[in-house]
Amino acid sequence: MSKLDELALILKNISMLKKIQESEKFYLLVEKIMKSKKIFVFGVGRSGYVGRCFAMRLFHLGLNSYFVGETITPRYEKDDILILISGSGKTESVLTVAKKAKKVNNNIVAIVCECGSIAEFAELIIRLDVEKSDYLPMGTTFEQTAMIFLDLLIAEIMKKLNLNEEDVIRRHCNLL
Repeated sequence: MSKLDELALILKNISMLKKIQESEKFYLLVEKIMKSKKIFVFGVGRSGYVGRCFAMRLFHLGLNSYFVGETITPRYEKDDILILISGSGKTESVLTVAKKAKKVNNNIVAIVCECGSIAEFAELIIRLDVEKSDYLPMGTTFEQTAMIFLDLLIAEIMKKLNLNEEDVIRRHCNLL
């Protein structure tokens, strides 16, 4: 596969997001996030890094967001939401977190490429039906697409909160 073919594949995956962004699930997720007292995000490996970026962006919007497992992460409670990111939908530690959260509430969202075992725990599943690449290693196409999808969520939440970039920058750089 040529580099140009790979670029076309990436663009195809991104164009799939337009359908998701216009779907009921997208707006349901926006509402769930905005109504939640605290937003918890979890993923492992590179999906975890995507999740950390998302949690940080939520924080910059003024929302109470946390990445599961960090030292300052509070207790998960009934008015909270858990957003899981897992390409396979069957990563063991992600399933463990989902299982524990399910005992507290049913407000669990899974962002996946393949549903896997996570389907039994998640109330809402957002499937990013990406076409995998022979050129890019492992889950790269899922992670890239997930990052863009989550940034689209951030843009929509920003709009609903009537925030502009200056508001976000103030929260981003207020320590120095």
